Amino acid sequence: MIFVIGGVTASGKSALAFKLAKATNGIIINADAFAIYKELNIGTAKPSEEELNSVPTYLFNIISLVEKYSIYNYQQDARKIINEYKNTNRPIIFVGGSGLYIRAALYNYELQSEELPPLVDDPQVSNASLHERLKALDKEAAMKIHPNNRKRVLRALSIIENSNVLKTEIDQKTLDTPLFPFVMITLDADQDELETRIKERTTSMFSKGLRAEVQSLISKYPQNAQGLQAIGYKEIIANHTQSDEYLIDLISLRTRQFAKRQRTFFRNQFISTWFYNSDKAYVYLLKKYEEFKDDKKH
Repeated sequence: MIFVIGGVTASGKSALAFKLAKATNGIIINADAFAIYKELNIGTAKPSEEELNSVPTYLFNIISLVEKYSIYNYQQDARKIINEYKNTNRPIIFVGGSGLYIRAALYNYELQSEELPPLVDDPQVSNASLHERLKALDKEAAMKIHPNNRKRVLRALSIIENSNVLKTEIDQKTLDTPLFPFVMITLDADQDELETRIKERTTSMFSKGLRAEVQSLISKYPQNAQGLQAIGYKEIIANHTQSDEYLIDLISLRTRQFAKRQRTFFRNQFISTWFYNSDKAYVYLLKKYEEFKDDKKH
């Protein structure tokens, strides 16, 4: 049985996943695009080593900052793990806020674009101009991608230019054809509560040494490394002379903006049961697990 625990950042996804895995003898597959990096720890709110060792966990800490890792790589790795466990009756629990990773793993998501040459990125062309170009070709796709998310806009344009297929067409096929049956819940929180959680978590990251972690990383790796584009890391790199207070406020703001995009993505791209309380979500998932066991008996 496959469970998916998605949702916005700071909503309690990881804690719920580990609680469920321990109760059901399940395994956990990471679905966070930045928790895959070995060197990123504090700023990604990655589970501790103790937590990671408490149940079987996969796709955490698998690559270095200088290594390339695509959605295609994730798809192949995740499906290999699914095939390893799918006949064991042990629950497979995906957890993370990277909806595209979840979709690539579980749906008939065609990633031919990963093998296509990327669109040449002309830095003189503004984000707004690129987004308008996509809007003219694939309005629905453009509506789902923030104009400042240059990488995703370029990828959508690359799909059109190289394969003559709209990203919207691929997305629709993906949504309609899951490869594996699964139960999905999405965690969220009221706006005020989420803002408080984000501010508290960001403050805690600084008290744990986030600033020192970033300084250590940029002394070893190029500042434009893919992993260092994570929220928290890129803000400190770009504003290293600013105070901790300034950076905490900035990172909290960017995290809130990211949570809003996550919420939109999960609502538009998945059929899921939403919860604003992780305890209620746990009861729901445990009930689904018991129903699964009963079905197996009969």
